[in-house]
Amino acid sequence: MKNALRCFSHLFIASIFSTMLFIDNVSAESDALDEADLWAGIAEDIDEAPGYEDPADKDRNWTVSIGLSGGVSPDYEGSDDYDFGYGPNISASWRDIIFYKGKTLGANIINDKNFKTGPILSWASGRDEDDNDNLDGLGDIDSSVEAGGYVAYRKETLRFRAEVRQDIGSGHDGALVELQGGTTLPFENPRVFVGLGTTWASDKYMESYFGINSRQSAASGYERYNAESGIKDVNVSMTGGYSITNRWRIGGMLMYKRLVGDAADSPIVEDKNQFIMGLGISYHMGSKNLQEEQ
Repeated sequence: MKNALRCFSHLFIASIFSTMLFIDNVSAESDALDEADLWAGIAEDIDEAPGYEDPADKDRNWTVSIGLSGGVSPDYEGSDDYDFGYGPNISASWRDIIFYKGKTLGANIINDKNFKTGPILSWASGRDEDDNDNLDGLGDIDSSVEAGGYVAYRKETLRFRAEVRQDIGSGHDGALVELQGGTTLPFENPRVFVGLGTTWASDKYMESYFGINSRQSAASGYERYNAESGIKDVNVSMTGGYSITNRWRIGGMLMYKRLVGDAADSPIVEDKNQFIMGLGISYHMGSKNLQEEQ
C-alpha cells in the first residue's frame, strides 16, 4: 500500500511538472499554441469523453494516463486564422478524490455516484499581441492561474457540469462561469457525447480580451470599445472515445462556438463563428482495485 502511494505521488508530481515545463517551452517557441491554450483544453475534453474513461478507475487507489493530443483552433478568440498545436495528454487521480486532467488540478469533496463537487485550480494561458497582426498595439495578457469550483451531475446518459473560476494571478483578473449539459449517444464503441454549453464572463475578463482602452486605441488604430460582463459565447460540442485495448485508448473532440453580446461586437473579432477540433491517444495504468488491495 505504501509503495503504491509513493509510486503515485512521484508520478503525480512528475505529471504536473512536465506539463508546466512543456507550457513554458511552448510559450517561447509557439505563441499561438500557448495563447489558444490548445493542447491542454483539448486533452481535458478528450479525458472527459465517454469510452475514454475507465469505469473501474473509481475503485482504484491511483490511476495515471500518459499520451499525446493535438488539434486546431483560432489564433485568438474571434480570429479567422487557425493554427495547429500538440502536447502531452497527462491525467492522474488518487482514490477518485484528487485528480489532474489537462490543465486542471482538483478534488472531489462530494463524490457520490451521480453527483460530484469540489475545488479546482486551472491554468489559464494569456495572449500575445504578436500572435496575429490584428492584435498589434493591444499589449500582452499574461498567463495565470484560475481558482474556483465545479459541480457535476450524471444520470444514465445525461450529464451536466458547471464551473466557476476567478483569476488569482496577474492575467485577465476576471471571472468565468461555464455551463454544459448533454447526453451520451446510444453507441457501444466508440462512445460519443453531445453537449450544449455557454460561458459568462466578468467585466475584467471582457475588457482584457475584447475591450479597447485609450492607450490601446492610440497604439492600434481601433476605436475605443467598452466590453461589459455577460454571456460571451454559446457552443455545441461532440467528444468520443474508443478503447483499442484495456490500456490504449484514442479520443477526439469537435466544438463549434458562437461569440455573442459584447464579445461578438468587439472590433478585434473577425469571425463570430469559432471551430476547435482535436485528437488524442494515451496509455492508461493504475493500481488494483481497492477491494483487491485490502
